[in-house]
Amino acid sequence: MSTFIKYLRMYLHLPSRERRAIGYLSQYGDILRASFDADYINDPQRPLLSLAFRAADEAGTREILSSPRDARLVRNDGRWPVYFQNLLPEGHNRERLAQERHCSPDDEFELLAAAGHDLMGALEVEPVPASEGVPDVVRRWHTALGLDVLEPGFVESPVEDAASLPGAVRKFSAVREGRRYVVRRKGAAGSFILKLPTSRHPDLVQNEYVCYQLCGALGLTGARAEIISRSDADLPPDLPFEHMLAVQRFDRGPGGLRVHMEEFAQVLQYEPRHKYGRGIVHDYGAMLRILDALSGTPVPDLREFIGRFVAFILMGNTDAHLKNWALVYPDGRTPRLSPLYDPVCVSALFDSVAPGDYAVNRAIDAKLRAFGWDDLDALCRSAGLLRPARYVALARDLLRRAQADWPRLLKDAPPAMRRSVLERLNGGVALAAG
Repeated sequence: MSTFIKYLRMYLHLPSRERRAIGYLSQYGDILRASFDADYINDPQRPLLSLAFRAADEAGTREILSSPRDARLVRNDGRWPVYFQNLLPEGHNRERLAQERHCSPDDEFELLAAAGHDLMGALEVEPVPASEGVPDVVRRWHTALGLDVLEPGFVESPVEDAASLPGAVRKFSAVREGRRYVVRRKGAAGSFILKLPTSRHPDLVQNEYVCYQLCGALGLTGARAEIISRSDADLPPDLPFEHMLAVQRFDRGPGGLRVHMEEFAQVLQYEPRHKYGRGIVHDYGAMLRILDALSGTPVPDLREFIGRFVAFILMGNTDAHLKNWALVYPDGRTPRLSPLYDPVCVSALFDSVAPGDYAVNRAIDAKLRAFGWDDLDALCRSAGLLRPARYVALARDLLRRAQADWPRLLKDAPPAMRRSVLERLNGGVALAAG
């Protein structure tokens, strides 16, 4: 094994706008790990990086954060532990980031280093000058595994305008200058995400925009999104699309404020390739329990969660996986359900592709179509929610509102989407059948 070790400094931006150093990320051969500073480990008021690193009590949390072998902090297969894996993009966005960094799409250390100034949430990572030597905390954790860490390796600074935006749809991080969205942002963290359609689904932008409108009509809280023209954005010239969706990031605030967030895939420790989880009852039940026990606003968050679930069934959103549900930490420590994002009527895409395409989404769709009122009651009970009947009543009211209000909004939807959602509203799913 090489005697060189590469490492990055981890910082969390705080609600006070200060930036606090919390530890290091390091790579030694195929071993990638997170090592936390002693003052972060020993601080009972520490800003939270992830619920996955928090135990039932303070002693248990300190044990996790200081462990030399906990799989949440260290892996030896060339991949980041799950929390950090989920900070990286997928698909086109991953390929583009790798090209910008001149590294392999499988080099997770370099990918994270490349986008270190514009990651999801309030985390920021950057290189430490090699002249400073290997930090003691990094050396200690690696030598605890019986490794002889000798020399610091060189790590390039983040690519100036690179960003890590989780998800497979092609997207760009942007800031707004007047009425124009600028991707070449001179190293600043983006406050908007520009989402492009695909040649396969050119109406995807309109589809998602209408889904935001459908959710808003039910009083659900979503990210702010609008359709913009190609002329409104500073994008690479080779992109063959005239319109895109501009989504305001809820993990960014005024004046460059960064608000911490994490996906439920990170909370529940699912790798990105397992983002569809283990099923509705298991995973949605777990999310409901977390909101009920830990949210700073549990009652509205539980109502919002149930409302979104019902809306997603009615609109055919079969892509509400664990990377499309998230928590935000406005005060840096207490979770709340984030605004909804990435709502898409995936069921409208089925007829335009081969029968074998979207196999996972088709299987999820069959389960959502069959999901009835008794199933919703059972889900609430499995999560330990008090008075499940009130959540079922809330869901029935949302169904009535959707049946009354959505047809008007669907007039602006792509034809395939309009047909799909109307069919569901008119009895095509169990919730609307009786």
